[in-house]
Amino acid sequence: MLPAVALALSTGCGLRSDPLFEGVNLGSGSDADDATDEATDGPDMRACDSPIAMPAENTIVKGTLSGDDRQGGWCGDDDGPEIVYELVAPYTTDITLAVVSAEVPVTLRVEEGSCGDDAAAKICATDFRDQPRHFLALGGTTYYITVDTDDAAGGKFEFSVVYGWPGLDQCPVHDMPILQEPGGSFQWFNDFGKSQGMADGFCGGPGRENMFFVQTSYPGNIYASVSGSGGFEPVISIRTNCAAVSELVCDSDGPNGFAEASWYVDQPGVTTYYVAVDQVGYEGGAYELFVQFD
Repeated sequence: MLPAVALALSTGCGLRSDPLFEGVNLGSGSDADDATDEATDGPDMRACDSPIAMPAENTIVKGTLSGDDRQGGWCGDDDGPEIVYELVAPYTTDITLAVVSAEVPVTLRVEEGSCGDDAAAKICATDFRDQPRHFLALGGTTYYITVDTDDAAGGKFEFSVVYGWPGLDQCPVHDMPILQEPGGSFQWFNDFGKSQGMADGFCGGPGRENMFFVQTSYPGNIYASVSGSGGFEPVISIRTNCAAVSELVCDSDGPNGFAEASWYVDQPGVTTYYVAVDQVGYEGGAYELFVQFD
């Protein structure tokens, strides 16, 4: 099981300066000389008040963190400067972010629809160099990507933005498979602390999750349900890949609630299925997963 990134609520943010987009279709061999410089802000501009618009394509973003800490965020212990970027997804897709280089430790956080303390959380991590992170972007929806640091001196950074399905290695697939057996069942229990997850989906996903591979052997119905306790807000997701857009069905409920889903296996051994137990938020709690077969 892959480790989750712990969250710490804080107030952080600052001036943006020196942003540079390389409009590179990554892997296409585009030249960095075609990059476009964006104008820098004056000393009174606040990051969320005037985010930098990003191109809707695979891109490498370069910038320099400098100035004062000006704005809060929903995660990260970042008292240094920040830059906020605005991305409007042209269609519904998974988007993967990865830090290419950074002179200082950076936190990247993604918020949906608004920016700041009360914004809807998507993802947040303090080091994308060790593990790229992806999120589900809905077509026509605005997302705010904040680059923040706890280093008051600031420094230069680069991160990549890639549209499309993430690799399966970017999801926390459990070692234990679920074996499809006539009349059989599978149960699993776990208890999560407050922490950040890695998978995203249409029914939720910022908190820690478990994903299980289903080893199918015959055509038939599969029923899956998850119940929560201790404040766990259950989400059940059935998908064919790590990508959120590969979801076949999902369901969610509130704290200490219940979520369920079912699907039919028509190509056993050909189509791959994954059962993801996720949560609406990231507060954690305990869950019980139950999977049953016809």
